[in-house]
Amino acid sequence: MKKPVLLDCTLRDGGNQNNWEFTPTDVRTLVTTLDAARIDVIEVGYRGGSGSRSSADAGITAHCTPEFLAALPEVHHAELAVMVVPTVCPVQAMDDLPDSPIGMVRIAAYPWNIAGVPEYVRAARNLGLRTGVNLMAVSYADPAELTEIARTIRAEQPDVCYVADSFGALTPDDVRTRVAVLREHLDCPIGLHAHNNLGLAAANALAGLDAGVDWLDASLCAMARGAGNLATEQAAAFLTAWPKYATHTDLAQVCEAAEYVAEQVLPRPMVVRRQEIAAGINDHHYYYQDRIDKISARYGLDPWEVGRRIGATRPRKVLDDVVADVCHEMTGGHTA
Repeated sequence: MKKPVLLDCTLRDGGNQNNWEFTPTDVRTLVTTLDAARIDVIEVGYRGGSGSRSSADAGITAHCTPEFLAALPEVHHAELAVMVVPTVCPVQAMDDLPDSPIGMVRIAAYPWNIAGVPEYVRAARNLGLRTGVNLMAVSYADPAELTEIARTIRAEQPDVCYVADSFGALTPDDVRTRVAVLREHLDCPIGLHAHNNLGLAAANALAGLDAGVDWLDASLCAMARGAGNLATEQAAAFLTAWPKYATHTDLAQVCEAAEYVAEQVLPRPMVVRRQEIAAGINDHHYYYQDRIDKISARYGLDPWEVGRRIGATRPRKVLDDVVADVCHEMTGGHTA
């Protein structure tokens, strides 16, 4: 039986829904309940800010200050983790983490800035912390690119390497292909961070497990950007119900944590509607979709086709100019 490591990232990735405005009661309740549920790793936020959107005015879990970390409740089973994005957080910002309850740092990067990751892995390891690498936007890395990325990561020997389906564009076959490449070129465990834009988060997680994934990311009520992640309570449910998997997670306790999020934390229920599906099927950042809808309307264009063309260019940043340039090319510069 396979017994995957389950990591809950509600306090980190879920902040995309509420600007990381978790109250001290929210943090205490979620950490305490998830620990009692025997979740393996609880990611409590970012150190130094999120790379996906401005977090200068964001709440406490977007920065994980020393004071915030010192106030975390004691855990008896789970390991506590933070995420660091090298493009927004200087490497020296990790120096105080050994004096905190944090035991693990996950370093997140896109395929085009993976070169910045090794320094952070070495620094975190030298501080006595476990390390993870999260390769974001993995749908933008074909097998050849992924092979080169794996070679860069392999030299640093992180404790786990994640593929993150940041745009919710992958199918189970896509997951199997990418996991196979990493398993061929890496010696460390492989993790999967699945988004649900195409309704495939759970299916992709199961495909990943069959392909050799060892770690799964999830968040309570699927709380995250856009269509959200694999839901922690659903991951705990299928790991409990399916005899081919083993888990020590207490499903009833996980569901208690999910009920708290649904009733006290989420500003609105997570949904998978037109905007979320369009971002997934066209393979671009969810934050593009509102821009695509508005700018396409000015040019009298079909936003689905505009989105398809934008995804095909694999844009590195969410910018109005990218959408306008595509629309300009499609119409010869004529607005509706």
